[in-house]
Amino acid sequence: MRLPHGTWPSPITPESLAAGQGSVDEVRVDGRDTYWLAGRPSEGGRTTLVRHDGTRAQEVLPAPWDVRTRVHEYGGGAYAVRNGTVVFSHVGDDRVHRLDAGATDPVAITPAGAWRFGGIVLHGDHVYAVREDHSRDPEPANEVVRLDLHGDNPDGGVVLATGTDFVSRPAVSPDGRSLAWVAWRHPSMPWDSTELLRAALSEQGAGDPVVVAGGDEVSVVQPTFGPDGALWFLSDESGWWVVHRDTGSGPVALHEARSDHAGPQWALGMVDLAVLDADRALVRWWDDATAALGVLDARSGEVEPLTVEGVAFDQLQFVDGELALRRGLADRLPEVVRGPVGEVPRVLNSTGSPVLDPADVSPPEAWSWTDTEGLTVHGLLHQPRAAGVEGPEGQLPPLLVMVHGGPTGRTEASFATSTQFWTTRGFAVLHVNYSGSTGYGRAYRERLLGRWGLLDIDDCVTGAISLALAGRVDPTRLAIRGGSAGGYSVLRAMTTSRAFAAGTSLFGVADLAALAAETHKFESRYLDRLVAPWPEGESVYRDRSPIHHVDRLHGELLLLQGADDMVVPLAQARDMAEAMRAAGRDVELNVYPGEGHGFRRAESIADALTREVAFYQRALHLGDDTRGV
Repeated sequence: MRLPHGTWPSPITPESLAAGQGSVDEVRVDGRDTYWLAGRPSEGGRTTLVRHDGTRAQEVLPAPWDVRTRVHEYGGGAYAVRNGTVVFSHVGDDRVHRLDAGATDPVAITPAGAWRFGGIVLHGDHVYAVREDHSRDPEPANEVVRLDLHGDNPDGGVVLATGTDFVSRPAVSPDGRSLAWVAWRHPSMPWDSTELLRAALSEQGAGDPVVVAGGDEVSVVQPTFGPDGALWFLSDESGWWVVHRDTGSGPVALHEARSDHAGPQWALGMVDLAVLDADRALVRWWDDATAALGVLDARSGEVEPLTVEGVAFDQLQFVDGELALRRGLADRLPEVVRGPVGEVPRVLNSTGSPVLDPADVSPPEAWSWTDTEGLTVHGLLHQPRAAGVEGPEGQLPPLLVMVHGGPTGRTEASFATSTQFWTTRGFAVLHVNYSGSTGYGRAYRERLLGRWGLLDIDDCVTGAISLALAGRVDPTRLAIRGGSAGGYSVLRAMTTSRAFAAGTSLFGVADLAALAAETHKFESRYLDRLVAPWPEGESVYRDRSPIHHVDRLHGELLLLQGADDMVVPLAQARDMAEAMRAAGRDVELNVYPGEGHGFRRAESIADALTREVAFYQRALHLGDDTRGV
């Protein structure tokens, strides 16, 4: 059957995608039990905790419990488990709660107030966490604290690490005598310049911290202790995040590799390294578009690859001779797996998402091109594909360029229903891992410094043009979509080029100066390095803000925004829409009550997708045989 591209009947409806695309995150192990967090879009975006006991999976914390934390706004490290006891942050009250083994009713162990807790670690009779104190002025204070597991902690815990703008999830040595954490200061982000600190622990608190590694232009992440007390971590001092270890005589790089073994630390729950024993660790690294998994031997510096199916791996865990992790695959949704090292692991989770016929699945194709500066840029191409359907003879498909957020982020080669939603409708999709993305080393990441809104836009435009020149897509039907920083790229691309006929900005940045003044603490100085120091660079901020160039906007624009977004506030979308209307331009803006930075509720997701499909069909004249007449 031949049908116009972009109008194909897809097995993925907006409603089925919204109901079934719940996230799987924060895999943890406790003896034979494996835990993870599961998103529930159909329950208002609630996040629940699931336990698999080796036989079956069951929900540990039913509604109304919502296992999330808002520390740094992006959260992470929302729970920890040990010997069947779970401690977790409930986003409904921002308190830490304890659920004893065999119990059904959690007990709060922190008081209500202005505190948020994340990066939670459980060790003995204590809980260690990052505490964000929103009673401080002019910005919240981030500190490492220790809580009494069985107390009510009226003072919010014993402060163990303070005096820096930010701290990471802490690590505690097996004997409970040492604490390690990563700290950084404005204007750095955790992938810019951080320090790894270590201090002695006692009943009274923590001793004076000692700097173990890191410093200016070095990013140290994810400290963890080995069974012998050695401190393992990842550092990009060489230009790539690779594994280091300090056994007491100073840190040493354990291997030489021109590949990243860690990702950008946007959240406090990321785990890219699992120590197996005193000399071996489970590691993950990227090889261009896909990731690999292996065991690093600290004595030889060699990595033995493991033949585990998948194109992406994270949340690495190890216990009792078995590994557990989350893996992404090219042809189906992410899975939580567990099994002995070196053997085929068993799948533990069932996502409940729409199952596609293999003939409907569009696999990723690595696609690289050269931008106008002669730099190589990386991306992932998905061709339109649906069983039994083809486009009109001789007609090329429309292209949807997808721009990830961050901008220090990355799009993996993993199967995503949100991508297949478009390819099964007859769209080609290009995910652009533009200059500034992670997984390609520090130099690739730092290309964007001072050039956000310039180089990333060039990468998106030249990527789309490269496909048009290769005869893969229709050059007159190019569209671009993105969220957050990706939404900014959409607005910039449409106000600086004529490449795209349509664009969708989801909670995107329209006014850089307003963002610098209004956004949350974690990113409040992010633009100093990406754009220019504020307010000295005010003219640069104005020049790169799409809201000041609506008269040059080419194509049709759709704006989708959460009403309660604290990262990119609602005013950004509203002001952009008002500026366009004042300039006599049509624009569609839809605001979703109760949504923050990213849509979590099934009804919001379904409505946004329905609007977006109709928008492209209209703006790109899909199915219109008279186009161009």
